[in-house]
Amino acid sequence: MARRTPEEAAQTRQQLIDTGLQLFSRQGIENTTLKQIAQAAGVTHGALYWHFRNRADLLLQIHHAHELPFEAQYLEQCQGVQQDALAALRQYIKGVLVGFARDPAAAAIYRVFYMPATPVADLAEVATELDDNRALWLEQLRFFLKQARKQKQLRKDGSAASLAFVLQAALSGLLQEWLRTEGGFDLQHEGLKLVEILLAGLPHK
Repeated sequence: MARRTPEEAAQTRQQLIDTGLQLFSRQGIENTTLKQIAQAAGVTHGALYWHFRNRADLLLQIHHAHELPFEAQYLEQCQGVQQDALAALRQYIKGVLVGFARDPAAAAIYRVFYMPATPVADLAEVATELDDNRALWLEQLRFFLKQARKQKQLRKDGSAASLAFVLQAALSGLLQEWLRTEGGFDLQHEGLKLVEILLAGLPHK
């Protein structure tokens, strides 16, 4: 049997990552075995173990292989926040929602890692990273709201931390409902409507 080239090995590894993400998203982590993933990817069970120690290791590598749209949208709006913080916040949220709606892999990542109904042992290795990410997204919202308060778009007595928490909870619920219904509504359209309702209720100057 011919030895595989590094390129072929990398291709097999990526195929396993992509297939694993699809099956974990469709069936749930605990209902998906490594044998199923190897079979769906068209490789042997042994080939999978050559690349990944176990299911927890595969999940960790899947998580590291994909980026969610939050950071890219935050960086894109950091300059605009100096002119109009609330407008930048709207564009940030819009960009995040569009990112999920247009990227099936991002949606699958969120479903697998951020929507488990019960604690999953195989996510223990990545649990700290998931918590850090949630805290980072909350801080990004808080950043926009703090700048809005400095620009007198919000009253000084409005807590940026509390407002950010409410926004994050609402957007998380919207995204989870969209995923639960398999894209049963227009995420961008309904998301922007929700944002306008929430922003209208913020303590303006």
